[in-house]
Amino acid sequence: MKKVSIILGIMAGIGISAQSSTLVINNYSGYDAAGRFMTVGSAGSGSSQPLMYALPNAPYSTYTIPAGGYTKYDKFDNTGGSNPIPIPGWWYIDPLNSANNGNYPYNHPIITAVTPVDEWMGFAFSLTDSTGYSYDTFEVGDPVLSGGFLSSSQTGPNTGSSADWFTITTPGGLVTYFQIY
Repeated sequence: MKKVSIILGIMAGIGISAQSSTLVINNYSGYDAAGRFMTVGSAGSGSSQPLMYALPNAPYSTYTIPAGGYTKYDKFDNTGGSNPIPIPGWWYIDPLNSANNGNYPYNHPIITAVTPVDEWMGFAFSLTDSTGYSYDTFEVGDPVLSGGFLSSSQTGPNTGSSADWFTITTPGGLVTYFQIY
């Protein structure tokens, strides 16, 4: 019985310290998606949890998913490096200690520390062409995590493109998808 209790305790600890979903991004459209990509504390955690915005990825001046782009993020602190669409760092906002607010590289200990409590929240973006001209704007994400994201699916009136944000349960755990068609 003691071994079972120890194993259950270890499993619970692993579950508590793990971010609850992997994020998969697919941009099947012919437009770049440029905007603010955000994370926030998990549902029910209140306003005391950190909030983060993805920093711009080169060569763009905002966080951008290029036309035809694909990427997968398992954790906030491994979004940079050799990732197909790297997030080089995060703008971190700590409601409990404003001295912590600021830009941090993706692999900084403060970003690693937020991984157990933050979730992928949403993306407020515009579909743009190669000249930067904006055609449609979207705000899609998890409405449970933020009232600002009233929808997990939208269609652009000018391009007819659609953006969808949804989470599924797989044998390996939760996977959140963000897709543009």
